[in-house]
This record gives sequence, C-alpha cells and structure tokens, in this order.
Amino acid sequence: MFGKLKILREKRFRYGTFSTAMMLFAVVLFVLVNLVAGEFDRTWDLTDEQLFTLSPQSHRFLETLNQDVTITLIAPTGTEDPLLTALLEEYASANARISVGSRDPLISPGFVQQFSAELDGAMPNQSIIVQSGTQHRVITPDMMVTLQHNQWGHPIGIASVNFERQITTSIHTVTQGEVATVYKVLGSGETPLDPAFISFLEAENFIVRGIDAITIIRDGIPADADILLLSTPQWDWPADKADRILAFLEDEGLAFMVIDPQFGMRMPNFDRVLAAYGVRVSDYIVMETDPRQHVVLPMFVIPQLMPHEVNLPLAAAGRMTLLTRFSGAVELTGILRTTTTIEPILFTSSNAFGRIDLHLESPLFHPDYDYDGGPFVLAVAITDSVFAGRSMETRIVVVGSGDIWSPAPREMVGDNNFLFAASALRWLTGQGPGLFIHTRTPPGINPLMLNQLQANMIAGFSMGLLPLATLAVGIFIWYRRRHS
Repeated sequence: MFGKLKILREKRFRYGTFSTAMMLFAVVLFVLVNLVAGEFDRTWDLTDEQLFTLSPQSHRFLETLNQDVTITLIAPTGTEDPLLTALLEEYASANARISVGSRDPLISPGFVQQFSAELDGAMPNQSIIVQSGTQHRVITPDMMVTLQHNQWGHPIGIASVNFERQITTSIHTVTQGEVATVYKVLGSGETPLDPAFISFLEAENFIVRGIDAITIIRDGIPADADILLLSTPQWDWPADKADRILAFLEDEGLAFMVIDPQFGMRMPNFDRVLAAYGVRVSDYIVMETDPRQHVVLPMFVIPQLMPHEVNLPLAAAGRMTLLTRFSGAVELTGILRTTTTIEPILFTSSNAFGRIDLHLESPLFHPDYDYDGGPFVLAVAITDSVFAGRSMETRIVVVGSGDIWSPAPREMVGDNNFLFAASALRWLTGQGPGLFIHTRTPPGINPLMLNQLQANMIAGFSMGLLPLATLAVGIFIWYRRRHS
C-alpha cells in the first residue's frame, strides 16, 4: 500500500501522467478543430495575385444577378484545371442562382457539339460554357491567357491570365443582352487592331468588327454600327469615304479617334472630318521633361488625367497610370460651332514642349527647333448637340497618339490603356461603368512601372549612396582595428 503511494508521489510518475494527459488533450483538440473546419469549409487564398478569389467588382455584379446561370467546364474526367475548378466554386458560392459543373467531351459529345459549331474546330479542353436561358458564350483557353512573345513573335511564357474577367463578363453578356457594336475603319493604310485589344473589348461586352473603304463608299456605314474607331491612315481618305463618315457623325454618330502627329503632311479629306468638330492634331511630338510624367524617354509620356466621366472609372479602379508614346497635341482650329463642347481629358505638365525633329542630339528644349507652351492637351472629349426636328448629340473622343491601344505600352502599364479606351467607348454610348476586372499575372512577372524620377532615385541609391555607405563602413572598421 505504502509502496503504491510512494510511486504516485514520484516525479517520474507525475511527469508521465501530465504528458499522457497533454497528448490526449492534443488529440481531442485536433479532432474538434477538424470537425469545426469541416462544418465551415473555409479556405484562404495566399497567392499574391489572389488567383482563386473573386474581385469586389465581380461580387458587386453577382449580388445583383436575378437570372439562372449555368457554367460548365469542358475537360476529360480527372483532368480539370484545379484553378478553374476552385474559381468556379467561388461563383457558385457568390450567388445561389449560379450552378457550376463539368462535362467530359468523350462522355457527352452531343452537349459539346451544340456549342462547338461557332468555333473554327473542335472545342479545346478546359473551355468554359456560360449559359442563361437561350443565350450562351463559349470561353476557350486562349481567351483566358495572354502569352508573352520574344522579338521574333514566338511565345515564351504566360504574361497574364484573365479567367475571372472572361467568366464575369460572359455572365454579364448572357444576362444583360444589350451590347455595343464597334467598327474599325480600314482601307486607307490604317493599322488593324491588336488581337489582345479586340479580346479585351469583347470581354467588356463590345462587338468588334472591321469595315473597309470600298464598303463604306458603296453601302455607307452599317446600320448596326454604334461606334467608329478611326486611326491615322497612311494616305488620304477618298472624298466619298470622308463624306460618309461625316454624315454618320452628324446623325448622332459616335467615334473614338487616335491620330498621330502629321509632321506637315496634309490629308485634306481626313483633316476636314476633325476640322468639322473644331480640332486638329499637331505636327510636332510632345516631349515631357517632368521626370514624374515620363518614363525612359521624354516622348514616353505619363499623362495627367482631368476629372471627366471618361476618367472616373479609372480613378475608382486605381488605374491612373497611362502611357502615350510619340503623342501629338490636340489643338483647337479656331473655328467652333456654338453647339460644340470640347473638354480636355489628358494633358502634360507645364514643362512639356513640342518637337518636330527627333534627330536633334539634345533632348532638352531648343528654341530654334521646338515649340514652347506646355501644358499640352493629349486627348479631348467632344459633344455636339443640335436640334433638327429632334435632339441629336454627337460624341467623339480624340487622342493624339495612334499608339494608345498598341501592344507596346501594355508591357509597361498593363491593361490601363485598354481600360481608358473601354471607358471612353462607354462614355460615348452613355453606358455605365464597366466591370473593369484586371488581369492577374503569374508570380514574378508583374510589370513594374516607374516614372523617370523614381528610376533616377533608385539608380542614385544603388550606384551612389549604397557604394559610398559600404566604403564608409569599411573605412570605419579599418580605423577602429588600426587603433585598437
């Protein structure tokens, strides 16, 4: 009896009992935590770009959704992309009217075939079909990924992914119905639109088509055209083409114009379309000397945004950094109808100047060759309201850079220029703000945009201050050791 009591009083027994109790407590706690986790089924997206999480824009839109939507992932069983699967579950959780699922094309060939007829070939695996009522939209993998290309045009990797933007805007398209049709005017040497820009506009619920000079002259502007995209031609428009476009604009027409500096080259028919609304684009290129408003070179301008309806969605989305290259200034011709209102929307600093000869050795202002007078206006919004038996309003946006929607600026500012263009198109049609869901970039390749002042500060720190500080520390350590 006393021997047993002695064992109970031993330190070894007490420590062993305590350890056993703690182990049992840990097991019970582990079981309870798993039970609670199973009830709540919570996960956390730890990726820098939040690849598995819907943006606030998507959540706000989905909260207002009042129609049934079905989203189907097309992939052989067991090969479904885990990122797409997780993202689709987010959509199902965001609104009970959204149902998600997957179909194996080998098991359900009839289902896939009824949607693949609109594609050039068979439907690729990992495609997504969004349906609501009789409306549907097919999203193929190439629409959800933007590839990075080398100087020879060969793909070298993924630049960005836009799964969420494609899915959310597809839901918007099949449930809202109304879309604006945009026609890019071609036929006089105009540069065709970049496919990435076309995909972006289609994702923002625009239909994009092209129309050549012969069709315009023969048949006029198509009846379904809501907006014309006009860019600088390589040679002057035929007079009939200019007449047709002016007639379209005068009858409540809408146009988005990106015009390069002319360098003294006159194109009378093309110029009179702009002149009819009181503007022209300068013969000189705008050079920006404020280091906060250019990057790399003075002609790579980061413009300031005026408070205007076109720019409000960009400010709300935190996308205020645009890039215009080799821009001309949008100037008034001095001849302005009383019904016409011209509002600046992009402009430079007061330190900017204009230059015709880019071969001058000095990038600084040269009074014999350059034009003083900053700030310069780089883009304007024009409204022309008339009453001819009925109220009619023409709206035009003019940008002094044909480069605004080209691929090159996208390497530096991402989709910001595209967002500006889409916002301008929505202002033209009077639509509300777009969804503006930004693309996501894989880890490590998100573009870093620095203005020239920031670049100079980093260069000064890395090549000046840091080496001097290292040298000073070395001298201090040597001096202390020398006299110790």
